[in-house]
Amino acid sequence: MGDVFVEQIVKKKRTAADVMKIILIILTAIIVASTFLIVNMLRLVFPFVFAVSIYFPYMFIRNLSIEYEYSVTNGDLDVDSIAGRRKRKRLLSIAARRFTILAPATEKYHDEFSSDSIRNVVEACISPNSEGLWFARYEDDQGLESVVFFNPSEKVLRALAKAAPRAIRDLPAGLLEEEN
Repeated sequence: MGDVFVEQIVKKKRTAADVMKIILIILTAIIVASTFLIVNMLRLVFPFVFAVSIYFPYMFIRNLSIEYEYSVTNGDLDVDSIAGRRKRKRLLSIAARRFTILAPATEKYHDEFSSDSIRNVVEACISPNSEGLWFARYEDDQGLESVVFFNPSEKVLRALAKAAPRAIRDLPAGLLEEEN
């Protein structure tokens, strides 16, 4: 049996809070640039202020675009957050065999992913109520009960199911059959 490497990238949907931030940033940039244009003494620095009032909002808005990358390498799940397609941050790195349960985030398993004993929650999903949402519950390196929410593809699920067969619940039929 050879090495297993599967990866997937999903884009987080913008929330209403994200849209409000974008609107406020754009309005603030317009107000700052307009103020410097209106005040006669400040017209000399207007080109610089205008450039800054375009650049910084652009960078901030770009960083609100979040993608999550799931990588399964020989039974280890790595979850990275990528902001603005530039800044990568490792959110999670865990061996799938440490999962106590890996299941769809449905009402059937609600008690498993919303228990009071859970101390860390990693949301690396398209949205908290997206279709195809799964969760994995595990004990982290500090001994705290943790849960990760994510939207795995069939390939990612297959790799995790092979690495942690006792933890997986409600696996889609035929998923573990060999690929042609």
